[in-house]
Amino acid sequence: MNLEGRLHDRCACGSVLSAYRSLREARVPAAAPGPEARPFVLAGTERSYERARPFVVAHIAVDWTLDPAARRLRGTAELDLLRADPEATEIELDAVGFDLEEVSLTVRATARRPSKKRERWRRARHVYDGTRLSVSLDASVRAATLRVRYSAEPQRGMYFLAPDAEVPTRPRQVWTQCQDEDARHLFPCHDAPHVKQTFDIQVAVEPGWFVLSNGDLVSSKAAQKKGHFHYQMTQPVPSYLFTVAAGEFAHLSGGQVDGVPLSYYVPVGREIDGKRTFANTPEMVRLFARLTGVPYPWSKYAQVVVHDFIFGGMENTGATTLYEHTLLDQRAALDVTSDDLISHELAHQWFGDLVTCRDWSEGWLNEGFATFMEHVWREHHLGRDEYEHGLRADLAAYLGEAEGRYERPVVCQDFEAPIDIFDRHLYEKGGLVLHGLRRLLGDELFWGGVHRYLVRHAGGVVETRDLQRALEETSGRSLARYFDEQIHRGGHVRLDVAVDYAGGALVVSVKQQLPPGAAPFALELELDIGHSEGRGGRPERVRRSIDQAAHTFALPMPRPRYCVVDPELRILGRVHLKVPVDLLRQQLALAPTGRGQLLAAHALGRHDDPATIRALGEHLRSRAFWGARAEAATALGNIRSPAAYELLEAASRTRHPKVRRAVATALGRFRTPEAAVLLKRLARTDESILVAAAACRALGQTRQPQAFEELVSLLDRPSWAETLRSGAIDGLAKLRDHRAVEPLRLQTRYGIPARARRTAIAALPEITSDRRTRQHLEELLDERDPHVRTSVVEALTEMGDPRAGAALQTALDREKDARVRRRIREALRDLGARGKKELRRLRDEVQTLRREHGELRARLSKVEDKLGEARHAKKGAARAPARRRAARG
Repeated sequence: MNLEGRLHDRCACGSVLSAYRSLREARVPAAAPGPEARPFVLAGTERSYERARPFVVAHIAVDWTLDPAARRLRGTAELDLLRADPEATEIELDAVGFDLEEVSLTVRATARRPSKKRERWRRARHVYDGTRLSVSLDASVRAATLRVRYSAEPQRGMYFLAPDAEVPTRPRQVWTQCQDEDARHLFPCHDAPHVKQTFDIQVAVEPGWFVLSNGDLVSSKAAQKKGHFHYQMTQPVPSYLFTVAAGEFAHLSGGQVDGVPLSYYVPVGREIDGKRTFANTPEMVRLFARLTGVPYPWSKYAQVVVHDFIFGGMENTGATTLYEHTLLDQRAALDVTSDDLISHELAHQWFGDLVTCRDWSEGWLNEGFATFMEHVWREHHLGRDEYEHGLRADLAAYLGEAEGRYERPVVCQDFEAPIDIFDRHLYEKGGLVLHGLRRLLGDELFWGGVHRYLVRHAGGVVETRDLQRALEETSGRSLARYFDEQIHRGGHVRLDVAVDYAGGALVVSVKQQLPPGAAPFALELELDIGHSEGRGGRPERVRRSIDQAAHTFALPMPRPRYCVVDPELRILGRVHLKVPVDLLRQQLALAPTGRGQLLAAHALGRHDDPATIRALGEHLRSRAFWGARAEAATALGNIRSPAAYELLEAASRTRHPKVRRAVATALGRFRTPEAAVLLKRLARTDESILVAAAACRALGQTRQPQAFEELVSLLDRPSWAETLRSGAIDGLAKLRDHRAVEPLRLQTRYGIPARARRTAIAALPEITSDRRTRQHLEELLDERDPHVRTSVVEALTEMGDPRAGAALQTALDREKDARVRRRIREALRDLGARGKKELRRLRDEVQTLRREHGELRARLSKVEDKLGEARHAKKGAARAPARRRAARG
């Protein structure tokens, strides 16, 4: 599964500015540490464990009729059961929201099911509470088939789409999404990843529709024309990978790879975009089969694009579902790719579908591998620089969550709902850990271990130790400490590295920043040291093992030209560098890899001197890797000198759109009329929609008066995935102009595309925190779209008004979506903490005022006493002559 939030660049798992990694490539480095991370485990959370399953569910046959108008399904589910526990007298199944019509059993002596004519059905003793169906079976029953006739209006798991007055272009579709545990809303089952069964799927829809599901389509063409579709999935899969997608689709053939047919189903009229988007799928299949040594494991691979999908994609076995923004129009395709998403879901066909995590706490074995394989595809298709740049983006995303929201071990059983742990730790950190293993072992041993892992556990379920054993057996190395530190221990490396040249040696000092009582991480610190004059020279690779909190070593040598620290991203954490500026400038010019150049450009952004500005400008104009050129633009924006502006202005017409996007973003650092004029041109005329959107954000950042009207005029300009509208909304937020509040409120209403709505919701707290805006956001907590509700919760949290707590608590009491529940619980905790902190501050202020008031009163009393004494003394002095005269008289 590819969480849509994973691919957005505003914050962890939540906001809406972009759909793909390419939307954040020009802005990745530096997820700066946020406020101190809070605990992941919320109050009252209980540890999750597998429950007993005394009977094995070997096969499930569903036969449905769908009623889109009523948002209802009606049908039958038959489950083949085999006894596992010899003493059990009951099977408990997940089944949510069913109107039961019949629950019956047929008992048999063997696992093999007899012909239907010989089956004898009887009513089964059962108890149903609306969420669990408990069926009694005699202890003598070894095998049986359970039949449940029912109807349901699923609140989750199945989604019925239709146009309405506000969204007249929405297509009529029905699709399912069962991960993490929503198959229970569709048919009775053991709804857990470690339970696998075969499926028989029959679905009746209106004529003219097509139905895609798992396995092989076995119904006749005549039946399909009447709306009857029958699929058979003969290899066991867990319930969360079950799928049905129904509607009117155009079919595109992707040919065959090693005898496996590839198919793409897209909305009618989007065939050209579909061909453009899915063009690399066959090569991806070949690459993953070659690297793993395991052929594609299913009988087909289909991809279907549906509307309003609740995630980015879902790896249903043999039939992936993707959201509508996967399809790229010609303008978006200039600098956006869907390959990351497509390769992610394809990789799951091996990692997750063929070999499945035993429990959701081990979900990184699914999602970490799929995320890692995105980068593997990028490396194959675009080269090593793209591979390392993508990993750097993922590291920044993980650090943003770990340092700004929470830290947790990657393998974690402490959650209210499984979706709680589908986060940056599971995806990005999981993928980074696999990259680290690849670098540690080398390609041959790493991929050999992956092959052993897949072959040994094909069709089964796995835990982290299964992967560890496979890699250890293949390599002969102990990986216990690596897995313990990176997977089972929360947190990450925080490293200060200082490089200097003194006394004829390169001196490197390393210090780990550790919480009190924490043990140091074991690290492999690599340095690429350049000695030659030109970029063509190969640097000297130096490696040192670090397992202490502080470590210093010296390397005798002539003064080097440059020194790249961590050239292959072996350190999965935050690294702060202190390197002489002359070495950094030469690293920018001479390092042979894009990563080496990019690290230099990033560090040079802290140096404002003519030589550095010239070096950055030269690199920006060069034909080097675009990521390093983009970082040079960012560095010039950070310097913000007139000379830096001139270089950025000259680069605003550079041909590479991703570099141009970084230039536009950097220009926003200059709050001048000239910068605003240049950005207006880019926003209006640039051929790249992402450059135009970046220019909108930067235009707002200039805070120039003319920006308001320009940004408002761009709000209704159509673009792929509402990219331009979202950029204009962000620009209005950065403008900090209260005139923008009302236009932004209008962008939050139902009928505005969801991406733009969520961007506007996130933007409002950047401008205002007034009561009217808070109440407006509170009203949006009733929205049907869970992503919108999540954005509202985040906006209320950002607003920081504890008075929102009552509305959030009411929303929590009725909320059924676990993703939204998690966010609300975090918001209530944080707002409560802020409220308590504010209360403590006010109490402290009152105590201070009381103390100061007391001190003032005491001082005043002393002054009054002194004044009294002075007055008394003065009166006494005045009376003294009279007394003396009286005494003389």
